[in-house]
Amino acid sequence: MTKLQKLMTLVSAVVLVTVLGCSAWMEGITPAHVDPAAIEYANVSPTIYTPYISLWDARRIQRKMNFEHLSEQTKISRELEDDQMRHRFLDDAMQMNIQSAEELRDTLFSSTGPISLLFAAVPGLALGGYLIQRPTDKKRIAELENGKTV
Repeated sequence: MTKLQKLMTLVSAVVLVTVLGCSAWMEGITPAHVDPAAIEYANVSPTIYTPYISLWDARRIQRKMNFEHLSEQTKISRELEDDQMRHRFLDDAMQMNIQSAEELRDTLFSSTGPISLLFAAVPGLALGGYLIQRPTDKKRIAELENGKTV
């Protein structure tokens, strides 16, 4: 490599470092306004190197704010998944309980079920109990008519 090439490489490197350093330095001293709600949401100190909020601080706050937003959205997503899983579990249990209750209802109240048969038999049993006299009733009536007590 010739001396001219070495010199050009050195000048290019210095210019590159100067441009990059200068842009970083410019962002560090350029004032910027940041909404206090954004600072609160990001939960960070608003300034680091300067007594006022600089463009560099604003970008740092924005990065932290985006991180907090993503973190909160992930947390909500996990809570949503947990709620859906709990709902599915409870809904399946409710479905089984309802199905069991419907089967019991169908068994008890079907035309051949015990309650239906009881409802059909009650009028006949009641009439038989009140209207048909038993032999002991006839004997008791006869004793009462004759004045005898048991």
